[in-house]
Amino acid sequence: MDDRSISNFVRQLDDEMSDVRINAINHLGETGDELCLKELRMRLKELNKEHLALIIAVGKLKKSLGIK
Repeated sequence: MDDRSISNFVRQLDDEMSDVRINAINHLGETGDELCLKELRMRLKELNKEHLALIIAVGKLKKSLGIK
C-alpha cells in the first residue's frame, strides 16, 4: 500500500460513519507498516477502558484457542 492510500485511511479514522472507520482500521491493520501500528495504538487509547478490556479478553481467548 502506498503512502497516499495510507494517509487516506488514516483520515478516514475520524469519519463520522462507523463503517468507514471500521474499513480504514481493517485496511491499516493489513499494511505491515510501523506507522500504521502507531496510529492504531493511539486510537486504542481513545477507547474507554471497558472496550479495551473487551478487545484484550477476546485476543487472549483467540490466542489460547489457537484462532487467528
